[in-house]
Amino acid sequence: MKRYSLLLLAALCISPAVSQDDLQRYLPQDQLHWLSGNDDQRYLVLKKEYLQAFERGQIVLIPDWHYHPLQSFYIRPVYENAPDFGWTTWALTPPENDIRTDSLQTPASATHFPEAADEEVFEPLIGALQKRMTLLLEETLSRPGFSVWVVEGITADITLRLLESDPSIMPDAIVLINAYVPQFQYNRALADRISQSQLPVLDIRSAESNQWISQHWQLRKKLASKYQHPAYRQRQLINSGNAGQRELISTIKGWLEFHGF
Repeated sequence: MKRYSLLLLAALCISPAVSQDDLQRYLPQDQLHWLSGNDDQRYLVLKKEYLQAFERGQIVLIPDWHYHPLQSFYIRPVYENAPDFGWTTWALTPPENDIRTDSLQTPASATHFPEAADEEVFEPLIGALQKRMTLLLEETLSRPGFSVWVVEGITADITLRLLESDPSIMPDAIVLINAYVPQFQYNRALADRISQSQLPVLDIRSAESNQWISQHWQLRKKLASKYQHPAYRQRQLINSGNAGQRELISTIKGWLEFHGF
């Protein structure tokens, strides 16, 4: 067990760009699932089967950009623990990107506030995520139960944009963890996007979240009230570290059960 833990720790230090093939050496084979497209590219999905007599459904997890699912402090415990409650979990590595504040806006000057870059900057990111999600949904849609997506960080914004452009892949509910965009106008637009979503939304902020998340945190709740979102819930975790992980799992489990999932 100690050797396995050390190998897994080494795997998590590998950058996401090269970790797909390398993780085959560090993880049990029954958790490795490959998605293959027509372009001869393949994408690694981690999968854990439900561990109850009744399968509640499928939880798809996507960490923040630049992270493998097991590198994410908050995606990893959901992937590992949700099967205990009857969910099959699928953890997908997001496509590579170069999202930075300076790539999402014009330079500031002495006379004007930075302006947001053209929306076209998001199109390649949406397309890359759509390719992976389409392949994954070919696997999950044939399975029983509900479909819930859990998305983190910048990935949350890209995912919501994808759902707006392709409603046919809409899940039954979505959980956002530390959702943000590292640019003022686009971060503000994310608040609108969340509050006007047609899905039940659980919007979670961790105890150690960044300034972009805190910037419009209260606004999201106010906009959800303004637009009369019937199933928006906001939750800020009180604890950090391992206690924060346990609080996250309990929060998601309780919210899903409340909505009958």
